[in-house]
Amino acid sequence: MRMFNSCITQQNYSSNDTVLHSSEKLHAVLIVLYIINLAGGTLGVIMMSQQLFHRRSQSVMTIMIISLLVLHSFMLFSIPFRLSYYILGEWKFGRFACRLASAIIYLHMYATFALYAAIIMARLLRLELRKCYTAAWVGAGWLLGALVVTPVLLSYYGTSKTYRPCECFQFHRELQEAHMVITNYCLVGVLVAVCAVLTAIQLTVIYRVAVKYWPDVNSHVEFRAQAKSFFFILVTLVCFMPHHVFRVYYIQNYNLDKDQKLLLYNEVFLALTTMCCLDMLCFIAGIAH
Repeated sequence: MRMFNSCITQQNYSSNDTVLHSSEKLHAVLIVLYIINLAGGTLGVIMMSQQLFHRRSQSVMTIMIISLLVLHSFMLFSIPFRLSYYILGEWKFGRFACRLASAIIYLHMYATFALYAAIIMARLLRLELRKCYTAAWVGAGWLLGALVVTPVLLSYYGTSKTYRPCECFQFHRELQEAHMVITNYCLVGVLVAVCAVLTAIQLTVIYRVAVKYWPDVNSHVEFRAQAKSFFFILVTLVCFMPHHVFRVYYIQNYNLDKDQKLLLYNEVFLALTTMCCLDMLCFIAGIAH
């Protein structure tokens, strides 16, 4: 694997064979994760798109799923660029493309989490919104993301420091800025707090419904609906939570990371967040609807 680590190795790692071998293993993990997510995510998006086309459903849930499909498609489009970097060990697409590909994965993660939270709350509160209202809210969210959040993020993300042209996804020096540290802590705090509250509420609702309909809980639509909603919380706990927990540790210790091993661990946890795109395969399998 040393043959493709030219730029990365020259900049980031010492000549110590143990450190270099460890970095190569982490690069291999990144490549495997992204290949799995690209293949599984693409298959899930295609299969779910076909199902929606044949069903021609006009429900609120359909609008949410279509939004997830679009989000996943944008993220999946960026994965080949990441694979190219980790396989070749060199970024060949320019600085703006690097910042865009890096920003997409964060935009995808938080937008997906927002959609998950909206779906969970709609089911918990049994909201029966009209399709036009749901479409309006989702459309407003897309406009806000496309016209405000994304331009602002690209205007500041990865611009305060100088990086080598062959490098990418290594914006850790941005953490020297106080506002970047505060922003990261706020994002971690919000996601963890929202996830904790939704998890507690959802488990409580599932418990009450299970007690109410015991022992024939599986035969009741209400229990199955709440159990399926918990799927979104599980995705958040498995895919998003590890990255945010590690992010706190990384922010506090990145300046001690002489071999930049923590940087690669952070990239592995970030790659784990893209596994949420496999949720479409779970939909196809009937785990969530």
